[in-house]
Amino acid sequence: MLDQIVSVFRQADEPAERQELAIAQYQSLKKQIPLLYLILLANAWTVAYSYLGVGPRLLTLYVPGAFTVLCAVRFVKWTRQAGKIPTYAEARRMLAGTTLLAGLLSAIFVFWGLALYSYGTAHMQGQIAFFIGITVIGCIFCLMHLPRAALLVSAVVNIPFVLFFAGSGSRSFAAIAVNVALVSIVMMVILSINYAAFASLIRSRRNILVKQAEMEALDAHNLWLANHDTLTKLPNRHSFLLDIENRFRELEHSSDHLFIGVLDLDGFHVVNDAFGHRGGDQVLSEVAQRLLASAEHSFSVFRLAGDEFGLIGTTPWGSSNEMLERSEAICAAIEAPYRVNDVTARITATIGLASSATVSGGAQQIHEAAEYALINAKKSQKRGHTNLFSFAHQDTIRRHSLVEQELQTADLEDELSLVFQPIVAVATGTPIGFEALARWNNRQLGRVSPGEFIQIAERAGLANRLTCVLLSKALAAAVAWPPQLRLSFNLSMQDICSPDNVLRLVSILNNSPLDPKRIDFEITETAVVGDFDQLVTAVTTLKALGAGISLDDFGTGYSTLSQVNRLPLDKIKIDRSFVTNISTVSTGYKIVKSVIALCRDMKISCIIEGVETQDELNTLRKLDCSLVQGYFYSKPLLAGEITDYIERAGAKALFNAVPTSPAIPLDTPQCRSPGARKTSRIAAN
Repeated sequence: MLDQIVSVFRQADEPAERQELAIAQYQSLKKQIPLLYLILLANAWTVAYSYLGVGPRLLTLYVPGAFTVLCAVRFVKWTRQAGKIPTYAEARRMLAGTTLLAGLLSAIFVFWGLALYSYGTAHMQGQIAFFIGITVIGCIFCLMHLPRAALLVSAVVNIPFVLFFAGSGSRSFAAIAVNVALVSIVMMVILSINYAAFASLIRSRRNILVKQAEMEALDAHNLWLANHDTLTKLPNRHSFLLDIENRFRELEHSSDHLFIGVLDLDGFHVVNDAFGHRGGDQVLSEVAQRLLASAEHSFSVFRLAGDEFGLIGTTPWGSSNEMLERSEAICAAIEAPYRVNDVTARITATIGLASSATVSGGAQQIHEAAEYALINAKKSQKRGHTNLFSFAHQDTIRRHSLVEQELQTADLEDELSLVFQPIVAVATGTPIGFEALARWNNRQLGRVSPGEFIQIAERAGLANRLTCVLLSKALAAAVAWPPQLRLSFNLSMQDICSPDNVLRLVSILNNSPLDPKRIDFEITETAVVGDFDQLVTAVTTLKALGAGISLDDFGTGYSTLSQVNRLPLDKIKIDRSFVTNISTVSTGYKIVKSVIALCRDMKISCIIEGVETQDELNTLRKLDCSLVQGYFYSKPLLAGEITDYIERAGAKALFNAVPTSPAIPLDTPQCRSPGARKTSRIAAN
């Protein structure tokens, strides 16, 4: 029992718990202390009224009057705290003051009552005993959430009360005093139990609030993670898509324009390969800081994925040039050098920019237009700058849409045809084979450039349909050639990165009378960056049939030497961009020289594409180039023109030769058509 009573003096373990408990005590006492003063005043004036005219005026009027003033002041002070939530310091100060004042008032009340005792009759003396007993019990109840004060009141009242009546000579009063003391002790035990429950409730509430705060913080963190990129701290793609929709709705009834930009870093994969992911992350973080600094007040910045960022801005009518200038300033900021591991790295940024002024539709259409402008900039060598989506781009998109629709419905067997460009041995000037190049004459669109329809077919997933038709036609044409001549045929990424498509190619080869050993399948460097393992599987399958494998457009920056080394290649074709002006441009000369040496060391053939002039051919001869392809020897030929070309080239004896495996120099370079570098089965027109 003593432990129960003493426990009320123990402090809470944690400072935060003590603070919350003190404030809770204060909040509870705001309702109970005013009642305590009402009890004291009611009991005091009842006793004073009984002793009027019997006891001295000092005890019957002045002392109760002083009690009344003091209690009234405290009553008003506590009632004014009704709507106030105190600080811990305020609550602690009020609780300490209440405890001290409770002890002082208790002492005054008990000694005042005992002072009146001797003036009254037996009944009046009984009223004093009742007054003291009921007052101490009432005080304990009112101070139940301030147990120190309740215990102090009980001790201050009961000790003199019991001692006084024990020595009064009246067994009845002595019994009453002892009874009140015992009841007070039991009440203190009950109070300590209730206070422990009260403190436990406050502790539980605090724990619940702490857990709730932790959950809210966790929810806020998860929400932040769901909408931000952890590396750059920028809003992510999800935020970007939501923001463009919200901005578009806000501007529907406004004269302002919505601008959406898609920024892609040029050359970042080189930095990532050279310095690793840590160095790449360092560069991306620096890019994010530069974007925020340079795009301030112009664009909101987002990280969409990898090295791609998003920009969203609004501007009044007629401010497209201003937004274009601001985005160009962003490109300039990104182009400044970066320090990575004490080494300088350089990258550039290309931005595709579109606005609601030139794009019809909603926010999604503007976003798609910005992505198109970015892709268009990459293809048109506008890297490092901003490409603003224009009405001309819209015309191109509509044109591509028409081409795609016609590809979906056209009779490809009837409309597709082939031309063949010779691959020539430099030493003799005679062809060792021909590359098949696609042509399309559509009934609705007329002649469509292969540079246009092949890219559209690949993007629309129709490339394999074209391949199957064209490969069958090429095989049928090559059957009539002299057996020493080889057929080069281009494959797209879709042809070799799908097992089903590879099986279709195998089926076409098996159904053709042409020996697969006379075929060279050309794959572009872009295929190397796809599913490399599937690429190796496809190439191995074709090699097992006897076909040769050539890597087309080598040097355009997609493949790496480690990947080239893993592929079972027979030839490498050097892109024509390195051949143009090779006699005067030292960089192209050195690259071609290095690749020829590489092919010789790897014991594979090398074909140089795009030879157009005598000077180019002479330079290639000095480099010991063996195989070339280009307009210097011939433009692409129709199937019916091949025989005449062979005769003009002085290779008529090929028609009388005994069929053998074609002799192809293992250390040879060869060349291809002029014009822009071909995509998939495109050659220069």
